[in-house]
Amino acid sequence: MSIFSTLTIGKQALLTQARAIQVSANNIANVNTPGYTRQRPVFVAVPPTFTRGGVPLGGGVELSDIQRIADAALDAQLRHERQELSFQRGIEAGLGRLEGIFQELEDTGITGTMAGFFANLNDLASNPQEISIRNQVVESALTLAELIRNTDRRLHQLQVDTNQQIAQLTNQVNELAANIAQLNRQIFQQEVGGGATASALRDEREQLLAALAETIDFTSFERDDGQISVFVGGGFLLVDTDFAARLEVSVDQSSQPLSDPSFFNVFQSVDGALAGPITSGISGGRMGAALELRDTRIQFYRNSLDEVAFTLANRMNTQHLSGYGLEDDTQRRLFVDPTQPADPQGPDFATVAGAASVIDVNADIVANNRHLAAGATSLGVGLGAAVGDNEIALALAALQTSSAAFFQVGDPAAGPASGAQQTLGDFMDSLAGTLGAEVQSARRAVLQEGLLVANLEERRGSVSGVSIDEEVTNLIRYERAYQAAARVIAIADELLEQLLSL
Repeated sequence: MSIFSTLTIGKQALLTQARAIQVSANNIANVNTPGYTRQRPVFVAVPPTFTRGGVPLGGGVELSDIQRIADAALDAQLRHERQELSFQRGIEAGLGRLEGIFQELEDTGITGTMAGFFANLNDLASNPQEISIRNQVVESALTLAELIRNTDRRLHQLQVDTNQQIAQLTNQVNELAANIAQLNRQIFQQEVGGGATASALRDEREQLLAALAETIDFTSFERDDGQISVFVGGGFLLVDTDFAARLEVSVDQSSQPLSDPSFFNVFQSVDGALAGPITSGISGGRMGAALELRDTRIQFYRNSLDEVAFTLANRMNTQHLSGYGLEDDTQRRLFVDPTQPADPQGPDFATVAGAASVIDVNADIVANNRHLAAGATSLGVGLGAAVGDNEIALALAALQTSSAAFFQVGDPAAGPASGAQQTLGDFMDSLAGTLGAEVQSARRAVLQEGLLVANLEERRGSVSGVSIDEEVTNLIRYERAYQAAARVIAIADELLEQLLSL
């Protein structure tokens, strides 16, 4: 080996160790950078040269790559659990708003108001001719009907707000998908043909994938060329190489009906045309939580409230229609659906669906509480019930402890159960209990998922995170190697001077 070869080896070693020092310095500088993955220099020996006698002489060292230290399987697991945590947080937040709407632990809730209404009916049974008591019955009926309507309106508004959130999340998915596709292209361009690992670009893409996982559930795989393909909604292509599809929302419910014609389905947009819908295939992230809240959780309680309104109205009306007020012999319904065609006795309820949104007290009874039926026997045409007759008032009050079949019981996610016999009050209590159990379950799920995500983040940190102690150790190693390489150059220089002085 010539002295010049020794100089070259020393110079190459010097530059290589300097670059290694730069890698460690960059790691230390990014110790607190979110999403940063530590890097490691990859040293390889330069192929040897051979003497005339065939003896190999080492060619020194060079830096072949700066390796990104990551565990792809661990990253994928962490994305999945973040998606689940985001979903559970969305469910918890939505159920919290539901709990605030019902306020069943307060006397001002539906259960307390209903109890007050039945208490007034018992007072009416004790004194059916007393006008002030009749007024209390009518007022409490109005309050109860208004509370049911307002609760349903607030539940529907929560669905509407959630529906708008789905549209916003769809836009976020599209933005993330476009950025991932752009990074795919940049990573491919940098790494094609054995180029250096695009560590910074891969870190950025991993952060985008993490953000996408928190927004919507997806599956993905990395191609041999380093580009990521992403699928959503049960298999619809979202990202492939540098192509990013778009998701669109539409009120088109022709192939997947929803509970409200104004609610959005989620579609894949292909060349401007809608494909899908993919709504039923979305089950994770904030979008999955929003869809489940809108279509299942909130709708369960709206359906339950419809049953309360329908059962209350029809059972009350069955008794009230058979009785008489104080002034005439016209039999009337107590609760009515004002959206139905006019009826001399008051418009009846046609279906359970939507009953909570329209329930009201018969306008004739509101205008004149003497039309409120308390007795079962008429004194004659236009004379009303007999004085002291309280048979109907007793029957109305007895409905408080009378059972009926309710279908919206149990787990909202499991769907309606078979009709369970319960009183109105018991049914409302069971709803409050179901909601409370759901809230507690969601909180536990958030806590458990949070711990799991924290554990995975700690594991990822041990693999991909920067350790200051380790980097300082590496710096010392590289510094010593740098100093040794400088010494090699100095010795070769001395030898060259001595040779030239001969």
